[in-house]
Amino acid sequence: MDEKDIFKLAIPLIAVPIAGVWLFKNHFADHNNARRLLTFNNLDESMVELDKIAQAVDLKIDNDWTLYQNLVHCTQSVLYSMTGYPENKPKIIQKTIGSLVFHQFEHQGYMRHNRNEPIPGASLIQPNGNNSDAVSDLKKAIIAFENYNKELKPHFAYGKLSKSQFASAHCMHLADHFAIMTY
Repeated sequence: MDEKDIFKLAIPLIAVPIAGVWLFKNHFADHNNARRLLTFNNLDESMVELDKIAQAVDLKIDNDWTLYQNLVHCTQSVLYSMTGYPENKPKIIQKTIGSLVFHQFEHQGYMRHNRNEPIPGASLIQPNGNNSDAVSDLKKAIIAFENYNKELKPHFAYGKLSKSQFASAHCMHLADHFAIMTY
């Protein structure tokens, strides 16, 4: 075994514990400054909450992103599950850390993530836009997902998911974004 081989073996031994600490701190440890605890059992429940957000007179959002940016980001995520994500993590990450993270989210019943981080490779979302159109677009994306009967594309981080797993991922993702909004 030469130095190159030793270096190749050392990388995972160093990277995996560091990744584990980062995952715990950023995804599993707390409710990520959510204003309220929110979970959805299905996408219909997310649509009900989306209606409440759309009708809110005095919506407060505790995030660097605007309501518009949050809604467009969520729409992108739902659509990409059908069309394909612009950039994907390496398959080894999807099958190991990504799969582990998804299953932990499923087990705990909620997701926590950086709500200001765009989907890798997605187009930049401008801060201001028509919120009503963004709500409508997200509703259309959810309905399209529910009616979609072809094979779904792999999630950029979690890898291949079944339709019910993707529905769960979308529910958790939407709930995490909506949990920072009060009205």
